[in-house]
Amino acid sequence: MSQRPLRRRLPRDWSGVLLIALALVSFTLGVIGFREYLGPGEDWSEVIYQSLQLFFLNFDKAPDEDVNLPLQVARFGAFVTAVWAILKAFFPQLRQRIRRWLRLRGKACAVILGYGPSGQAIGAALWQRDCGIRRVTAVHRTVTPELAARARLDGVLLIEGDPSDPRIMDRAYAAKAERIYVSDPDDLRAIDTAVAVRQHIPEPAKDIRVVLNDSAVAAQMAEASAAGFLGAPGLRWFSVADETARLLIADARFDRFALESGAERMHLVIVGGGSQGEAVAVEALLTAWRTGLGPPKITFLDREIGSVEARMRKRLPAWFAESGGAALYTGARPDLEFRECDAGTIDIARDLCFDGLRERVSGWVFAMGDDGLNLRASVVLHRAVMARHVDPAPIYVRIPTGHVEDAPDLSASPLGLAHTFGSIDSVIARSALLAEDPDSVPKILHEAYRKAEQEMFGRLSEVWSALPETKREANRALFRHAVLKIEDFGAVAAIRRDGVPVTEQGLAETLRRVDEILAYDRIDRGADARAWLKDGATLAEEDLRTAVLIRDAALCEHNRWTVERALAQFVPTARPDRALRDDVRRRHNNMHDWFDLGDAETRRYDLVMLRVLLSQKPAAGQVLHKAARVRTVFLAVDGTAKTCIAHVSGSGAAAGVDASELHLHLNARDDPASATTLVPAVMRCLAPHIDRRKQRPPARIRFDFPRQPGERVLALANLVAEELRGKLPETTRIDAFWNWRAAGSPVVGVVGHRDLTRFGGIGPVTERLRQCFMDLVMKRGVEAMVTGYAPGADRAAIEAWASLGLPNPSLLFPFAGHCSEGKRVFFTENPSDATAETTIEEEDIKKIADRSMLTICDGHIGQAGELLRRTNFLVFVIEHGGSTREGGTLDTLRRAEDIQREVILIEPRL
Repeated sequence: MSQRPLRRRLPRDWSGVLLIALALVSFTLGVIGFREYLGPGEDWSEVIYQSLQLFFLNFDKAPDEDVNLPLQVARFGAFVTAVWAILKAFFPQLRQRIRRWLRLRGKACAVILGYGPSGQAIGAALWQRDCGIRRVTAVHRTVTPELAARARLDGVLLIEGDPSDPRIMDRAYAAKAERIYVSDPDDLRAIDTAVAVRQHIPEPAKDIRVVLNDSAVAAQMAEASAAGFLGAPGLRWFSVADETARLLIADARFDRFALESGAERMHLVIVGGGSQGEAVAVEALLTAWRTGLGPPKITFLDREIGSVEARMRKRLPAWFAESGGAALYTGARPDLEFRECDAGTIDIARDLCFDGLRERVSGWVFAMGDDGLNLRASVVLHRAVMARHVDPAPIYVRIPTGHVEDAPDLSASPLGLAHTFGSIDSVIARSALLAEDPDSVPKILHEAYRKAEQEMFGRLSEVWSALPETKREANRALFRHAVLKIEDFGAVAAIRRDGVPVTEQGLAETLRRVDEILAYDRIDRGADARAWLKDGATLAEEDLRTAVLIRDAALCEHNRWTVERALAQFVPTARPDRALRDDVRRRHNNMHDWFDLGDAETRRYDLVMLRVLLSQKPAAGQVLHKAARVRTVFLAVDGTAKTCIAHVSGSGAAAGVDASELHLHLNARDDPASATTLVPAVMRCLAPHIDRRKQRPPARIRFDFPRQPGERVLALANLVAEELRGKLPETTRIDAFWNWRAAGSPVVGVVGHRDLTRFGGIGPVTERLRQCFMDLVMKRGVEAMVTGYAPGADRAAIEAWASLGLPNPSLLFPFAGHCSEGKRVFFTENPSDATAETTIEEEDIKKIADRSMLTICDGHIGQAGELLRRTNFLVFVIEHGGSTREGGTLDTLRRAEDIQREVILIEPRL
């Protein structure tokens, strides 16, 4: 996740260089001038002495002599040099005051009160990012040479003094600044400074932003200060932990990984339950609600887990099952689990505290306060994943404040299982903290929400400026969930230049048409959308799916809103009765199951935001996909021949049709000797799928790893990813999908007839098997195949499997023996009936499968039994109606059905 700003070299002190240059030029011109002035016969030592004397003593000119031009220039240059040197050496405060005064002339000025890690990051980001600020002054208690160097690096004028001292604020011309940032490692001291600033500059319109460390304090500070507690009204409160968490969740997309891996819900494991871990948990719980997923699960691992749980219970009482009807209903209650664990000593493969965490986890976040411990524990987990003790899932390691600009990314590869996050410079540079208006997107969407509300219900809610801070924060959380809402509706989200997500315009009209005819109080859990219509209304067949999507979107939004209200300390009333609502005691009557809300209007309110999002117009020239379409491409690479063959899955978007996502399976039977030499071949295969002249570029490219990749295959994938980044728009997301299973992935077996005449021959069967294998790899994670080697279906399966670059198959032979030359041979039929086609020499088999993957069975019955024992799925190339013999295709199908093995039939097409 870390996107570190570009590295910069420390700028040269040009004032010193110019001073030296001016002195040298003045001295040289003085030597030339005095040589002429004193005459050619004068000794050189006297000429040099006279030239040096210009810098310290007065030049006595004879009344009857003219001063030549070089000497005249040297006289004035020496004077300027001397004055400049005196000011630079003995009057730095005057110099600084002049710089401050010049810096504050005009607009676009900012003052940073507190130049610690956060303040330094703000200064660096303001220098690099176009955020309406061009000149920055910072105040810090103690200015060290390192801080001064950092300030010079970022073009910041650094002043030594107490940031909360009004006299220092006057020296920094804070009252004239466009924006004031307050930052201090001590949150209480930061609040003290903020109060002092507000008292010194009482203008309500003054833009003052306070950066705190503690997530919980920042979340509640605006409400507390408005009620007369700590702080001062009219300030904007930010938390580094919150900003880090928002960027992490937006980048990591744990919700998407849960959906794509087939999990029942998003399950996030957070190692470290401090302020950063708590902020990540809160952000994940606010933005992880997706249709198709249950309530999210968060597992905390910490040495002091009791205090972590107590703090979460105190902050979020409605998230836990309490007596008196105060608990959330089941559909909106996240599963919060707390486990005591010492991350520094844990044995992931064997420790009981990891039971239940070794499979189907959506992501790992290491957010302890110790950088070294975060790194060490994450490496241990990564090693356990590679050793197949734990299912793979994205790993995110926090690298917090200590490194500042030089925070390491830890990985030079764009595709990897482990990532870093939380580098102060990268977090600040990307956060809303720097924006001219941090609420610009929420304001736009809130105004659109008001218009949609008036259209749907005939009333207008409050404007943004009239909203209390609690409602503003609720709306901010709602809008951060915007992209997920668009995706849940089967659309593709793109970001407009102003930051607003947009999608294809036709969806808005479809939603509006179906929404207008739905009677929301009739919607139930069933699948028959026709029963949900208003009296006399009819629903077209193509709109049935839209009606179900509307219901699911409303459910999802209501669950998310309920959790957000719980975060704001609200608890549900005993029943959904408006008369029981009490905003002072924070009891809300709508924090109940959506189906228990009998009022149609209340239910329908959960669709307003989706209607707003689908109605946003794209920017001029912005390219949008009309629908979410996935194309899957299998790339089989041959390291020896340096070739690549591509096969497109028929279950997704066909080649040449716009695809919003491109899923790439990069397969090699053996690790290639050199990944670099294969890149051109792979890019030639991908060229038709990324050609902008023929189709819209994909919004996302996903490298799929349904089996653990070898070192060189992973290197090849990273090289291809880098090439793709150079050929696709910056908005195209490129990431990896890790979906193998530590316990072992499913195995497919193939059984079929020898005579394929009714199927159209071996070619059509091979293609149908290839498509079948691609589906099984994509949807079931299959990574191995077992079959025989008989002519017909078996050999078609081997060819189809090999064409996808998948691992060598396991082969079963019913008979084995030796030929007349003494060589070992294998038979696909009884040796007495063997022909040249059914007799295979051992050397030929080695080209197809390793010796360890070869099994000799006891006849055809034993071969069928071995196939059933080894496989999870069975593909039958079968024609019903023929004779049945023991161990044959029809007999094996019967046995598979008897043991309830999942089967896939490939039959002749009529």
